[in-house]
Amino acid sequence: MLSYLYIANYAIIEELKVDFNDGFTVITGETGAGKSILLGALSLILGKRVDTSVLNDKSKKCVIEGVFKIIEEKHASFFSLNDLDIDNETTVRREISPTGKSRAFINDTPVNLTVLKEFSELLIDIHSQHQTLQVKDVDFQLNVVDSYAELSNKVILYKKEFKKYIALKRAYENLVNQEKTAKSDVDYLTFQLNELLALSLKENEQEELEAQLEIINNSEEIKEVLQFSVEAFNNSDNNIVSTIKSIQQSFSKLSHCSEDYKNISERLNSTFIEVADIAREIELLNDNSDFDTDNAEYINLRLNSIYSLEQKHHLSNSNELIHLQETLKDKLAKINSFDEEIENHLKELELKEKELRDIAKQLSAKRVKSFAKLSKEILTNLSELGMAEASFEVRQTLSDKLNEHGLDEITFLFSANKGFSPIELHKAASGGELSRLMLTIKSILSKTTDISTILFDEIDTGVSGDVADKMGSIMKQMSSSMQVIAITHLPQVAAKGNHHYKISKKITNDKTITTLSVLSKEDRINELAKMLSGKELTKAARENAKNLISN
Repeated sequence: MLSYLYIANYAIIEELKVDFNDGFTVITGETGAGKSILLGALSLILGKRVDTSVLNDKSKKCVIEGVFKIIEEKHASFFSLNDLDIDNETTVRREISPTGKSRAFINDTPVNLTVLKEFSELLIDIHSQHQTLQVKDVDFQLNVVDSYAELSNKVILYKKEFKKYIALKRAYENLVNQEKTAKSDVDYLTFQLNELLALSLKENEQEELEAQLEIINNSEEIKEVLQFSVEAFNNSDNNIVSTIKSIQQSFSKLSHCSEDYKNISERLNSTFIEVADIAREIELLNDNSDFDTDNAEYINLRLNSIYSLEQKHHLSNSNELIHLQETLKDKLAKINSFDEEIENHLKELELKEKELRDIAKQLSAKRVKSFAKLSKEILTNLSELGMAEASFEVRQTLSDKLNEHGLDEITFLFSANKGFSPIELHKAASGGELSRLMLTIKSILSKTTDISTILFDEIDTGVSGDVADKMGSIMKQMSSSMQVIAITHLPQVAAKGNHHYKISKKITNDKTITTLSVLSKEDRINELAKMLSGKELTKAARENAKNLISN
């Protein structure tokens, strides 16, 4: 239950601190006093998005804080899943900075709005005026049936498996589409692969062929250089190798004279060895310089074939062509394996669908089983609310196609008048009738829900007199199993409360502010008297107020 609410710097609320109790709490106040603002502030700690327009003072942050008394074992899984500290008095806080940045906390641990919303939905049900229209919505009607039949946990399990089913279905459909696309390309892919295979490319082949062609194209110059070098090395009058050797030997004789001479001798010896080796290698190259110029045509043709495919595929060398060749092989192999993969996916999908259909059929059977009892309870409550001639039915339409709820489409049928067959609720009920029907449903579900607090925002709109009195009694009955807070404009409802708060606005320092205060016994009588007679407080109105409270 909500035990404490703190609001600071929100709309026309400068600062508000209020303690709440269990049982039935009523909140009254004149139109425009700030009841909707109070509701708006509370909605912030329930995860509603907001902007800086709600700030009373644009230079300060807005803070909304609520303390909820919870039963730890009921919410242990949520706290564990979100790595939060659990406490039987849990504090939920929301802060909005002047820059518009929003932060949320559960027991002083930062959480995102999704977690905040999930948690708040476990704690409190805020029924605003426009939410009465939800009773017309078929999804809401289905949720009512599931809650009444105590199927909520089984529905959660079903929805979890349904998400898996949808994921499997999408994967299967994607695979089928991939196969269609791939098979339409198979001829082209095969043609591309055959072009590459026909070349029989080898690793680094392009690089090697280009090197060979470079040598052939420069063969005459190479021959000239080789012959000149051989002749220079073998010149009997000025033999380079012999000359270096002679100089080295001369310096070797001087090695004992100086370390410098010794170093020069050693370096000359190394040079002699290197130059002699170069001379032998040049001679060998010259002996084998019979260049295969006839092979140039083949090399050019081969390279042109490689270049052509590189240009076609926007590649830069033959190794990339080899990689493309392997990629094409893999693609074609995958296409050939699509049939088996699709068959395996289909089997998995059909298995999941059968599993879901079994669960959906169980849900359908249990839903249908609850219809008569639910309808009877609703009609009993409606009769007490002045609608004794009303008729109400729950209609089930079975679909062959699975959806997130199962196979059912649930529709509430209603008629407020005797002699008229019930029809779809959205076609049949007025605003006042919808309010009474919604209260009836909330009252019935309060016996099975784990939510500890419900807040009604003028659910009694459109009713008066005995009906209003009975609506107040129903809310009072609900408060025996949960905390009920009702914002009301009807004295008949307000008189039923265990605790009565008044919301007011006043002008202080040329500024309008909202206050919320608990009423004493005497103040409560006066407040109800004003609600009965208008602003004028008469003795008769006070007596009527006392009678309302005592009754």
